[in-house]
Amino acid sequence: MQQTQLKKLNRISGADFNFVPADKNKFGVKYYEHKCANDSEYHRIAGELNQRPNVIYTCLEYPDGNVSVIVLQNQLDKNRIENIMWGRVTDLTETQPIGKVHGNNVYLELIPTKSGKVSGIVGRGGRAIAVVIINGHRLPFYVSSGLSGKEAEYGIASGKWYPLQGISDAGWLNKMPDMNKNPYPELDLVCQMLEKKYPAAIFKQRALNMELPAADIDALLQSANSEFAEGMPYNERSPYQYYRNHIIYLPAIIDAWRAAPKDFLEITSGALRIHELDTLGKIRKTDLMANSTLEDKVVWFSPVPSQLAARTGAETTQGIQEQLKHLGITGVFISADNNGGIGVPIEAFYDYFYTKQVQNLTTATKKVHGLAQKKSFVQNALDKVKDFFNR
Repeated sequence: MQQTQLKKLNRISGADFNFVPADKNKFGVKYYEHKCANDSEYHRIAGELNQRPNVIYTCLEYPDGNVSVIVLQNQLDKNRIENIMWGRVTDLTETQPIGKVHGNNVYLELIPTKSGKVSGIVGRGGRAIAVVIINGHRLPFYVSSGLSGKEAEYGIASGKWYPLQGISDAGWLNKMPDMNKNPYPELDLVCQMLEKKYPAAIFKQRALNMELPAADIDALLQSANSEFAEGMPYNERSPYQYYRNHIIYLPAIIDAWRAAPKDFLEITSGALRIHELDTLGKIRKTDLMANSTLEDKVVWFSPVPSQLAARTGAETTQGIQEQLKHLGITGVFISADNNGGIGVPIEAFYDYFYTKQVQNLTTATKKVHGLAQKKSFVQNALDKVKDFFNR
């Protein structure tokens, strides 16, 4: 898939690009790079990329004066590079990894603040908040302030780092179902890293005293919710969506943290879109309660770990097969990896989404036709009334 994207990029730009892994540059993000011979070549390539939808790129400047065009996976990665390169960071230690998870560096997101700078730890509603990046996938964490009474009522200690599953635009924090026991050991490990570098007791007090840089709310929400494809609702208003965040998107983040770094960019939209990855993104928004990964031309589904404990009925291979049949997906086969996974040829999903698109178009056409008929009926009635009074 990387070669497909490189060929597209080279054809669009007229220049040869190379892949740069996240662990081979000081920014901690992966990108495609073309080193320019001069400024005029940069502007020529930038002009070509500007004409293509959703191609995210920026200029990378080197100390010797040379420049490169780099193409990135998302706007957040672009922001990170530009914030570091242009000196918006108040503390350069925040650009360094705070540890490793499964060999992958753990970085803090550089979150824009209301002062115009960026910071790895920001204040929001009297709480300290950080967003960590591991293997290109983000998750927010926060320090409990103790203001909501959870410590006395539920025995949940304040002044500790806790993981979140997103933040609503009204400020509600989507916490774990059991705050005294994280569902994955990786979350415990990140909390320990944060505690070592940013002691929670100190940052709790700094947040309460309004001494932390105040977050730019829109930028914080974009970063904190970037891995939750369906958004971040209030739990009270959308328990179904809240449930999906926990059993679909959180396990997908943890799986990505456990994996080795990928040697390509998952660009799923615009001129560099890869059809398979675009389809995988659509699959993850369906009602399938299972993890999904793409290997060659096969989508592999495996039970969600939290379902295995909760016994929801969809945690077995048979349960996943029943869900696929409910969608109209057949032709599945059992994997041989002893993990209870099942594989489905991705072509089956091409057909499924195409059929849905046709159905949606047909429904929309019927609605438009119905409105046109109603409009015609009303117009005829008005014409008759006008004729009556014009006699």
